[in-house]
Amino acid sequence: GIALRLQWIPGHCDDPGNDAADRLAKDAASPGKTHPFRPLLTRKRALIRDKIRAQWEREWKASTNGGHLRKIDSTLPATYTRKLYGNLPRGRAYLLTQLRTGHNWLSTYAKTFGFRDNDQCVCGAQETVTHVLVDCPNLREIRRELRREAGDAFNDVSSLLGGSTEGRRGKPDIVSRARTVKAVLDFAEASQRFKSRAP
Repeated sequence: GIALRLQWIPGHCDDPGNDAADRLAKDAASPGKTHPFRPLLTRKRALIRDKIRAQWEREWKASTNGGHLRKIDSTLPATYTRKLYGNLPRGRAYLLTQLRTGHNWLSTYAKTFGFRDNDQCVCGAQETVTHVLVDCPNLREIRRELRREAGDAFNDVSSLLGGSTEGRRGKPDIVSRARTVKAVLDFAEASQRFKSRAP
């Protein structure tokens, strides 16, 4: 064994050594304190990356473009979102992009570009992504499987489409999110609503 001796020294007791150590500790912890060492390159890279991300986020929030996607994901695309796309075959990644961005062949979008005269669904309502996924009575039967697979996520279109969990506690559950997105894509394909209907 090693002989070890611990001794407690009360603070603020006019002990010159303790007072000097206290002053040095406060001085070292004060903001703006410089030291003779060069910053590590990894630290500089991290600071640059943080500044770029902060600027990107400011531009994302201030932009008038991407309004539909901002409703799905109020935050910037993150690692878990890229993982959702990365694990999908190209055709399904394309379909997820259509659902998330609103750039698809539903009547609302097709009317904007003159491919349709109206933005109506066959049921008479405005044909939007939310309408097709959640509301259209003509898709009630095939929607049952989506509702069963999605569980609580069915009540939130953002969650259905793999949206951000900003403001929620804990890390996103990648497995359940991927399962939900798979169910949505299965439903979207079965609905036949997202295929090209251009003339």
